[in-house]
Amino acid sequence: MTKCPHCFGTLPPHQLTFMCVSSCKPEPDVVGTRWHGAPVTWRPMLNATAQAAARGMTCQRCQGPMRECCPRCHYHLPPAWRQGQATCVALAGARATGKSIYIGVLVKQLELLAEAMQTTIGFATATSREIYERVYERPLYETRGIIAPTPRANLSDSYQREPLILSLGPVRGVPRYLVLRDVAGEDLENAPDNQPHLGFFADASAVLFLFDPTQVSEVRDQLRDLIPAQLHEGGDPALVLENLNRLIGPGQPRLGVVLSKFDTMQALRDVEGTQLSRIMSNSGAAFIRDSGLTLGPALNQVDADQLHAEVRSLLQRLGAGHIVTAVERPHSGRSLDHRFFVVSALGAPTDGQNLHDHGIASFRVLDPIRWALQREGVL
Repeated sequence: MTKCPHCFGTLPPHQLTFMCVSSCKPEPDVVGTRWHGAPVTWRPMLNATAQAAARGMTCQRCQGPMRECCPRCHYHLPPAWRQGQATCVALAGARATGKSIYIGVLVKQLELLAEAMQTTIGFATATSREIYERVYERPLYETRGIIAPTPRANLSDSYQREPLILSLGPVRGVPRYLVLRDVAGEDLENAPDNQPHLGFFADASAVLFLFDPTQVSEVRDQLRDLIPAQLHEGGDPALVLENLNRLIGPGQPRLGVVLSKFDTMQALRDVEGTQLSRIMSNSGAAFIRDSGLTLGPALNQVDADQLHAEVRSLLQRLGAGHIVTAVERPHSGRSLDHRFFVVSALGAPTDGQNLHDHGIASFRVLDPIRWALQREGVL
């Protein structure tokens, strides 16, 4: 069994759904619209067994071709999707947390991970490739600027309704995919109870909650003269985590709590005479080193365990103990399988709307994804 790359629901193994992609007139799709977050249309659909589908499906109305879609959200599945297995990762965070920049750099780092695994990474769909090149790659790697904030889901041209689907190649003979879905910070800061288009959080393989430490007042005060003014802006991470827990509901995704923009924390080493300066200057700490792929493609468990404990302790010291509590003892009463991480996608604060003169020097970007992939047997 595998998951739908859009709603992350498990596809029923013996019941397939097909939609006409020929000449039938499209009509408003109420179900698809609820899951998509914006108006979509549909054409006649047909359910079939796997045996019948193998013989080819033809629309009973126009006699044209049909394409398999998800029976729950009606998203068109990529070709031969059921022959593979997908690890579906949802990203969450308040405004200005750096989720989009993280995705843009992550894909480049995944290419290095694939090389270490003696394979290659590619885009499973033309749409994924187009979105990555237009939204992430060109701003970061061609114009050397920063990525525009993720548009809200209710905007008609919001690219974040489309998943980024990456092909990791075969693993033990089975095609493996990594699916990434981003959500605008405003959508998570203002998420009401009934949001079907955000329902994929409950069924994700892993949810990465990116948390900007500069939103902690103690840190922000000490960094006020060390980082650009725009980094002080952003939403309330505690509110987003509360809404995220509600969206997950009875779901059981793994939860990665990720301190993003960690280069700003590393700048605390330059603030002499403070407790945080002494903490960030600890040469033995895991959160100041990045072994990259030198220890192999898999996540090093000893290093990961040390980092987890250090970040948990650091959050407490930063005055963000309520974040730790919300992760470990949420209102729902059931704690998710979770782990703490630090990342810096760029490696240094931006210079206005431009990258730092040193370019992109990412730090521990792969750790959360390697954790998610490793837990599903990909690494």
